[in-house]
Parts: sequence; structure tokens; C-alpha cells
Amino acid sequence: MNYKIIYFAFIGDKLDGVTQKIIAQFDALSAVGADIYLFLVSSFTPGETLALEIKKRSGVNILVNSHEKIRNPWYRRKEKFDLISSVLSGNSPKNTIVYFRYPLSDIIFLRFLKKNKVFTFVTEHQEIENIFAKSISNGRFFRSTLELLWGKQVRKLIKGYVGVTEEITAFERTQVNNKHHYFKTIGNGVDMNKYPLRIPKKNIQNNEIRILFVGSGYRHHGLARLINSIDMYYKNKNNAYKINVKVAGDSIEMNENKNLVKKLKLCSMVSFLGNLENVNLDEHFNWAQVGMASMGLHRVGLSKSSTLKTREYFARGLPFFWSSTDDDFPLNYPYILKFESDDSAFDISEVISFIERISRDESYPQKMRQYSIEHLSWSVKIKELITFFDEIIEAIH
Repeated sequence: MNYKIIYFAFIGDKLDGVTQKIIAQFDALSAVGADIYLFLVSSFTPGETLALEIKKRSGVNILVNSHEKIRNPWYRRKEKFDLISSVLSGNSPKNTIVYFRYPLSDIIFLRFLKKNKVFTFVTEHQEIENIFAKSISNGRFFRSTLELLWGKQVRKLIKGYVGVTEEITAFERTQVNNKHHYFKTIGNGVDMNKYPLRIPKKNIQNNEIRILFVGSGYRHHGLARLINSIDMYYKNKNNAYKINVKVAGDSIEMNENKNLVKKLKLCSMVSFLGNLENVNLDEHFNWAQVGMASMGLHRVGLSKSSTLKTREYFARGLPFFWSSTDDDFPLNYPYILKFESDDSAFDISEVISFIERISRDESYPQKMRQYSIEHLSWSVKIKELITFFDEIIEAIH
């Protein structure tokens, strides 16, 4: 590779799942010899855990808003792009890929791209951003309005697009509609070193079901579906099993799930653990029999996904249920249970039957982990990204 990669990503101040993914991409790119520099862009100084991860890596940097700009959203965002422009000004646009975790469209981003149009920009997309018809119901009206106003103009100045699903990549094509742009679908990966293989507990009562959910509890995670399904199960006369759920993660939206648990009087069955570091999650993965992945992605207009939590479940060897599909997973995979993509409660008895079936094969954790190594590891995924960068560099020279 005879080019430089400068990677920018907007983050918070904590080492959450998204930030771990971004750092894992950096590590994988570094491992294959890429000339890579990562700039994490934040409104706040990194917390202790994140700061330690940054300090470990000579190619990882942090760009932080000044205190006087934090309060005003306009000046806060403008300053972020000014900081990024300053970084780019010290680099030659020749043989340089500027890789962005897509920061959403607005006039500020558009002006930034115009100012730095001599550079080659590639953006990574985790969702279909402009879903205006759904935006009122899913709380993204403002974001979708900005995308509607500025999205197509922004995309004219971006050379390459990486979608984590074919559905997302296809959407980006419709927004650009120009043969001089490049598109690639690369599903999310997983850092196998971060997630040890779980050791399932043996002392589980015959009538107990243990479910683990790892996530922030956003509406598209669909945690309320699980809570309502447990309520429905206990209203049924055939409810011989004791359901225990652990929820690892937190956000403002998680309060809605906590209130629902209180309202339905399920506090003895659902435990909210808050945000936990990976090392503190190990015991809960060993405790669980099954994981819950996203049950509400239809709320953000997606029928397919490439979520980080499912890759963690695979790496650790935890079967899971959800309401999505993923191009990286085989159809009818024996350790995944799929429900309908809607807001309805589902039959907990199906989860119980699923657990009973997979528990007959004690080697399933090892089989899931081996699949992760061969198909989901960042060491595999990053080779596809490098090939895509090579294609773009060759085309522009």
C-alpha cells in the first residue's frame, strides 16, 4: 500500500461498543501494515478507560471541543470540522484516503467537504440515514430533515461508500447515481481478542431460563418487546418456567424500559446492570443461556443488520434471538432464533424450546467462536476494506 489512511470518527467520552469497534478497525489496519492514523473527535475529554486505550496506540489521537464551544450545537459541530481541517492541512491530498464514520449531513459538513475537496473521501454507513417518512415516529425528524436538505449535495463530494449491509449500500447508490463513485458492502467485524469464549454455568435449575441483553436500550433495540412478552407469558396458565433477564447497558431511553418493568411488576425477573466494561461482562455471559439481539430495527427502516452485539455473541459462543437477518450469517443457522420484524410481543415458549434444543450439543460455544474466527474477525473484514481503498486509489491516478 503506497497511500495514507486518515480515519475520523465522532465519539463520546466513554469506551462504548462503537468506539471499541473503531479502535479494532485501526488495530486490524495497523496489523496488515497500513499507514493509518485515527482521530477520535469528541465534545469531551476521554474518560479514564478510553484515555488508556488511546495512550496504548501511537497512531490514535483525540480532537476535543474547547469549553466555550460546547454549549452551542452549531459552534460545537463547526469547531469539530475546523479541527479536522487543521489535521488535513498538514497532509498531502495525493495518495491519501480520508475515511469517515459518516457524521450525518448538514451545511457545516458540506462546507467542510468543499473546503477540502482536493482530498479523497470515503464514508462508512451503519444505517439508512434519510428515512423521512419514518422520522416522526422514531424520533429522528431533525436528522432526517437535514439529510433531506443536504444529503445529496454532500454525497457528490464523497468518492467511496462502505455500507455494512447491501440494503444500506443500495440506498447510498440511489442518493449519488454517478458512475464516478465507488460502493462496497462490508459487514461489521469483531476483535476476537476482546471477547473470551464463555464457559456456560452447569448449576441451572431445570425450570429456569436465563436471558442476557447487552445494549443501550434504544427503541430500535426492541427491549420492550421482551418485557411485554414475559408479561404475556406469565398471564398464560402454561408458565412453568422462571424467566430471569439481565440487561447490561444504559442510556436515557433505557428509562422507558425500566418504567415498563415497574409498571408490569416484573422487577424480580429483570435486572438492570448499567454500563459494564468487557471484563465485567464475562461472568454474565457465563451465566446466560441465550442472548437477545435487536428486536426493533424495523423502527429505523432496516430489514437487515450488521450489529456489533451479535458479533460479540458469536465470538463468546452465546446463541441469541432477534427479529433481523444478517448477510454475514448463514440462513437457518442453528444457534439463532428469528421472530417477526414488528412491535408485537412474541412467544417466550419458543425461546425455551430453542434453549432446550441447543443445550443438547455441548460444543455449540466452540462452533460459534470458530465461525467468528473464519468469517467475522476484523482480520478478515479489513482485507476487504483495503482492497476497496486500492480500487479507489488506482481509479483516481
